[in-house]
Amino acid sequence: MKRRNLTLGLLALLQVIPLLTGCWSQREIDDLSLVAGIALDKAQETKVETALNKNGAARKKDDLISITYQIFTSSSGGGQSRGGGGSSEQKRYENFTETGDLLLESTREISLRTERPIFAQHFKTLVIGDELLRTTPFWNFMDLMYRESEFRPSALVFVARGLARDTFELKGAKEIPAFRILKMVDNQYKSTRILPSVTLAKLLTYLQSKSSFLLQAIIKGGGEIKFAGAGIIHGQSGKLVGFLDEDELSSVTLITGKVRGGVVKFTDEETGQKNLYEILSYNSEIVPRVEGDNLSFDVRIESRGRLSESWVINEKSFDDRFLKRQGQYVAKQLERNIRQTLEKIQKKYKADVIGFGKELRIHEPKTWDKVKSQWDQKFSQAEVRVHAKTIVAEFGASGSKVIEHQDQPEP
Repeated sequence: MKRRNLTLGLLALLQVIPLLTGCWSQREIDDLSLVAGIALDKAQETKVETALNKNGAARKKDDLISITYQIFTSSSGGGQSRGGGGSSEQKRYENFTETGDLLLESTREISLRTERPIFAQHFKTLVIGDELLRTTPFWNFMDLMYRESEFRPSALVFVARGLARDTFELKGAKEIPAFRILKMVDNQYKSTRILPSVTLAKLLTYLQSKSSFLLQAIIKGGGEIKFAGAGIIHGQSGKLVGFLDEDELSSVTLITGKVRGGVVKFTDEETGQKNLYEILSYNSEIVPRVEGDNLSFDVRIESRGRLSESWVINEKSFDDRFLKRQGQYVAKQLERNIRQTLEKIQKKYKADVIGFGKELRIHEPKTWDKVKSQWDQKFSQAEVRVHAKTIVAEFGASGSKVIEHQDQPEP
């Protein structure tokens, strides 16, 4: 009986063994080009591509788009030089660019230039050049990103002012540019000039609904990169129609209420001196108003913060009149900034990149059904009223004083 049970056990084990072979289809990391970021530009060959093509490497193609892959290198970023003395830093990344008419074909072309095939399942950052977005609808070149399973839907999307691939080159060798861009987004709690992240998955919802939206803009200069405003993508055309500068982007985040921190610069009108108000807490509300065929919105803002820097001299920090005056100036400055930005978005670009349509759909669904097909045009004609209220809770680190201020709405 025991022998029979042992025989049955061995037979069962033999059937299980093939399932325990581990990663039979594994690919070693050292044999792959792990992608950190991808840059897309309107066709513009690099010097390397031009040299290779001149020597007979050209293939039949229409030059429409350039794709740049930023990959990890095996270098850890430092080590002893071969000469024996000192250290020699090597870049931790390498960029490969291919120009052609189809992204997947260009990706396969890179395998003719490196011994390691492209592996994009860990890529974090997608940067798109403004010239490409101005001339080509977004969905024309994004199909591969959604059709190919290797591309991560959680990757973040940005627009470059200039060539996207230039943002993948930094002075120094310690940082991988694609990762640096990713980490800069985490500074949102320090600034109102950083947009909430737009992932590939969120981008797809914008494109499918033909909604206008914003992308965080990046510029390159002096070997450094910086977030600099936002690109406006028009929902119907799917193209870049313009940019908001940093101050205008700040106003947009103040309207939406997606504020985790930041500062507001304002002027003391009595003395002409500059002061700085730091946001500690913030809330905003967009309220749609429908009266017959007339559509309007109220933007209500409440903020609590501190005067972190004041250039007004001979003023007592805890004087009620001083604090009240500064609070009124903050509220007026907020309203002024927001109105100027709304004027540009509504009249120049005619694109609801803020979310007024979403609030109308939630609160007035019947009205939304009537206007949604031509919403950007309707939005451009809608009146928007802005009301700001501030609470000065602190004067720097020198103490605490709570005074509520509200700028009276314009008649």
